Amino acid sequence: MTEPAPVLAPLVPHKTAILIVTLLAMYMAVLDSVIVSIALPSITAFYQTDISLTQWTITGYLVTMTATMLVFSRLSAYYGKNLVFLSGMILFTASSLGCALAPTLPALVVLRIAQGLGAAMSVSILMAIIFEIYSFREQGKVMGILGATVALASLSGPILGGFLVELCGWQSIFFINVPIGMVLVALGISVMDLRHTERNGIFIMDWAGAGFLIAAIVSFMLALGLAASGKIAGIPVAACAVICCAAVILFVRIERHHPAPLLEPGIFTRPNFVVPLLGMCLFFSAVMILYITLPIYLEGVLGFSPSRVGWFFVLMAAILVVGSPLVGRAYDCSVRKRYTPAGLLIAAAGFFLFAVSCGTPDPTILTASVVIIAIGFTLIQSPVNTEIMRGLPAEKSAVASGLNSAGRHFAMACGASVAALIYAHVLHAAGNYGSLTGADPQVLAGATFLALAIAGIFCSAGALLQIIGKKETVTTGRGKSKLPRESRE
Repeated sequence: MTEPAPVLAPLVPHKTAILIVTLLAMYMAVLDSVIVSIALPSITAFYQTDISLTQWTITGYLVTMTATMLVFSRLSAYYGKNLVFLSGMILFTASSLGCALAPTLPALVVLRIAQGLGAAMSVSILMAIIFEIYSFREQGKVMGILGATVALASLSGPILGGFLVELCGWQSIFFINVPIGMVLVALGISVMDLRHTERNGIFIMDWAGAGFLIAAIVSFMLALGLAASGKIAGIPVAACAVICCAAVILFVRIERHHPAPLLEPGIFTRPNFVVPLLGMCLFFSAVMILYITLPIYLEGVLGFSPSRVGWFFVLMAAILVVGSPLVGRAYDCSVRKRYTPAGLLIAAAGFFLFAVSCGTPDPTILTASVVIIAIGFTLIQSPVNTEIMRGLPAEKSAVASGLNSAGRHFAMACGASVAALIYAHVLHAAGNYGSLTGADPQVLAGATFLALAIAGIFCSAGALLQIIGKKETVTTGRGKSKLPRESRE
């Protein structure tokens, strides 16, 4: 039976202002996940320590965000999405000030963890907030704008970070968050409804499940980081793997029997939710491989300067910022929505073209491959986010939003570790023992080929999943959709 999808936008005052607040919050959270990498040498020199220790300013932030997003999305069901979102912005802003003033490296790491908690509170439910205030026919367009924001933040981070560190010192990358965060909090309080009228009965939080889920994610990401640093056979990696497996087993057992599980097992039986989620994870793993391999290849093999490397990221950002909103609008108007598999196949072609060109370096082919990947990225980002959010019932929008955000960060961490592990293994086999300094360009080209080929396989697998595993949603016109039964229940 065909059911009409909502056509008219909900009557929400200050809808545009709320969108601006959420978009800027997303921009700041994503920016702070990449901008610190540029400041690592300056932070290392300031505290007179080793870069292996200052690296925890990045790892602590990303691990905390990924591990706690689902917990905050669950808490928002009781305390209200807007209240949790603004509380996260307050914590993020306050901890940013603390980071800029941190007297020691341990203090900076702790404050970065607090900053990650604040970012997780806001980002985990951000898409759910947007979906609640925009109608069915507007959601694709808004997801396109959100996708452009994420792309702009991730690609502008290194450029903005380099400018700020050189001009004002590394503390400025944290100081800049404070006035922006204060304005966003004030604007959010004035335009967001902080009342929560759905608080019925006694709230039951699955704290045991949350604890085991956090333990599983943290131990897994630490194992990836240690393996990528060349310690794949070490005791710490084995210990993290054992902890992760035990935590996953205990988490699954608890979720099956808890009266209010953190993650209802039934949501993973919905192909129109699981398939786009897996496709998104595979794609962002591939994207992170590109982010790592592109600078290494351009500088180490082709001899490009860092500033020239930056222009490739500017090119990608320009395509994404211009194209994502257009794709989102077209997605809303399309009858058959095949954007995600098409984008994954196009991105796979770009990765394979880049990989093949590593044997005979040609800047023209390289530029073409980056453009092709960016076009695929543009076709994927808005549609896949929209499909994930529509894959669960409206009352589970916070869960869909949390899994979307957590899955993206988790996938990027996996992609980074895969790339680092490939370079470490290939360089070690060539006698460089994992060091990029002075490495043979042919060895670097070989490692880059392998990493990009794996990225292409990830995208191809994601496209195949979308084609054979997802039940098609067909828009029949005037806002009516033929939705699979599980998406309407």
